[in-house]
Amino acid sequence: MKTLSQVIWLAGILVEFVILARAIQCKMFGKYSIFYSYVASVLGVSVFLYAAPQPLYNALYWPLDFVTMVLGCGVIVEISRHVFAQHISLDRFARWTAIVVFGSMFLVFAIHSFFFPHWKPAANPADLARDLRIAEAIALLTIVFLTGYYRIEIGKNMKGMILGFGVYVGTSIIMLTLRLFIGIRFSPIWKITEPSSYVAALIIWAVALWSYAPVPVVPAPPPDTDYQGLAGRTRRALGSIEEHLDRTP
Repeated sequence: MKTLSQVIWLAGILVEFVILARAIQCKMFGKYSIFYSYVASVLGVSVFLYAAPQPLYNALYWPLDFVTMVLGCGVIVEISRHVFAQHISLDRFARWTAIVVFGSMFLVFAIHSFFFPHWKPAANPADLARDLRIAEAIALLTIVFLTGYYRIEIGKNMKGMILGFGVYVGTSIIMLTLRLFIGIRFSPIWKITEPSSYVAALIIWAVALWSYAPVPVVPAPPPDTDYQGLAGRTRRALGSIEEHLDRTP
């Protein structure tokens, strides 16, 4: 089991290198700066933890995991900015949804910490991680719902980012919930499933971001069409009013 875990860990590091190398080759860092910063930070954390002795690994795993999760929240904001580039009101709605969800979660933790001095989130970091993943899932589902409801066309890059995060975040929520309910007996399965879902997300990102594919630009209707349509509606409205006045004794 330990050997399999190490193989998965090394596979993730390899795919992260591939993603970042391809981004450098295609000059895509500036296009999705937050996403590539997230991948680079996870790569740095993965290499550090892989080389760290076991006591240091146990002490720093969850704090470093929280740092990468916060950066993951930034990636969701970046996805919203690109997907709704031509729909400012929807982008604002998606961002406010994320702010409310994350703000509510941190407010609950602050209230518990203030009114219950013996309550410490660090005592059960998996619980805190699950709640943060749920907040990420809500923000991501909001973007997916809005794009589907308003039939907004998105490019290959954004589809890959959304799908990859969906796979990883969804699996993390399920695995962390089972870990909290089952306890330490579930840890061996969690140590395999959690990194495996991330490697799956990395592969999706590597394929989707192999080349730059921006969000399709929907052309605005020609000004003549807008004017003619407005003029036609105005004429019909004036005709209805005139007809109504003619019928009035």
